[in-house]
Amino acid sequence: MRIGAAYIRVSTDDQLEYSPDAQLREIKNYAAKHNIILNDKYIFLDEGITGRSTKKRDEFNKMIGLSKQTPKPFDVILLWKFSRFARNQEESIVYKSMLRKQLGIDVESVSEPLIDGPFGSLIERIIEWMDEYYSINLSGEVVRGMTEKALRGEIQSTPSFGYDKAPGQPMTVNETEAKYVQYIFERYLGGTGITTLARILNDMGVKTKRGNPIENRFIKRLLSNQVYIGRAVWNGINKQSDFKPIISEDLFNQVQEKLHSEHKAFKKNDKPKDVKKHYLSGLVKCGNCGATMSYSKIHDGFQCIGYTKGKCGISHFIQASKLEQAIIEYLSDIDNKKEYELNVRPFVNDDLVNEKELLIKEQQRYRRMFENAKLAFLEGIDTSEEYSANKTKLTALVDDLQAKIDEIKEPAVDNSQLVKKVKGLVKVLNLTDNYKKDYFNAKYDAIRGCVERVEFSRPGELLKIFFYL
Repeated sequence: MRIGAAYIRVSTDDQLEYSPDAQLREIKNYAAKHNIILNDKYIFLDEGITGRSTKKRDEFNKMIGLSKQTPKPFDVILLWKFSRFARNQEESIVYKSMLRKQLGIDVESVSEPLIDGPFGSLIERIIEWMDEYYSINLSGEVVRGMTEKALRGEIQSTPSFGYDKAPGQPMTVNETEAKYVQYIFERYLGGTGITTLARILNDMGVKTKRGNPIENRFIKRLLSNQVYIGRAVWNGINKQSDFKPIISEDLFNQVQEKLHSEHKAFKKNDKPKDVKKHYLSGLVKCGNCGATMSYSKIHDGFQCIGYTKGKCGISHFIQASKLEQAIIEYLSDIDNKKEYELNVRPFVNDDLVNEKELLIKEQQRYRRMFENAKLAFLEGIDTSEEYSANKTKLTALVDDLQAKIDEIKEPAVDNSQLVKKVKGLVKVLNLTDNYKKDYFNAKYDAIRGCVERVEFSRPGELLKIFFYL
């Protein structure tokens, strides 16, 4: 008599599979015939989840976690088909090897019985290969179908704010929402910040398609969405469609130029300037712990956030006027700074950054595959010849990706350009009224045009400015 668990998975991409109830019924019948006790608390169900990866399968991961308990809670995991366990052979081998060899828990398919011995293992491997091929092929068919629709200029997602679409019908303009789309484009181009626009729309009671309040990211996506000039964009395909545009191409292009110029001067985790209290807000960092130094309007000064939260042991409070003057003096002496003192990094194009990140992620994936291949060899699943072939292939792929990563070079820095920019910045910072809106905006934009951060350290009141070009 064995104690059993049941794992059931139903994906959205397979129209031929059994329902959860049907899978469970087959598993219970099998358990009864083979003297397996199936406890309800050991029935795990992942619904609407793909089998290509285990990352988002909560019930699967819960089952694996329970399997590692001592003593083991069950002796066997029952599946309707091996494809329910995983359609990724790499993960399937790792988990089955762990369950069977390390934890003493078998994995059985109630509809794909296997004979004992190496021939049974071979059949199981062949079934897994076929399941993974089916999954990949199905994905390819879906992509091909979506590509054909994109080439015809068809919208494949839910309609954007400003449009409606009935099933089987072309997309039409939602006149009420379209007025707000036009309003957002015109106000943004006229100088209204994204955060301010979100607040205005929320005050007006405007909601998203899902009935949620308007957020900054909603405004940003809307402003860059080409659907509003009548274009259908999907996976690199950009086609003119036959639905009615809401705004003109001229207005859209002007907005894209403004978005691009603001993005270049915008730092990660920074706030829009229309919610800033001081033009230096977000730029000043604590030299002791690296945290941002926040501006207090009441005290008219900057203090390390880490210190206010008890995480930094040194108070870095400095009056705003004193910090402003120290920065101007530092920048005014730019001609006398040695090259190694300039702390300059080149401005790197987003496309290069994204390409490098993708290459690194791909390289990490091959490294994980190598570790799994090593585990399969150590567990006796693969022969030394198979392991050697996998090692050679994966090592070559990792080295090839490393060569491509190394080819992505940051552009060289021209310090003469920096000196020229800084001198122009000093003139702007010397404007007298920090809180007059025009002066504030000018200083805010100018300093972010070449300054990455300002580092203030105590004791010693040391100032260091980091630039980018």
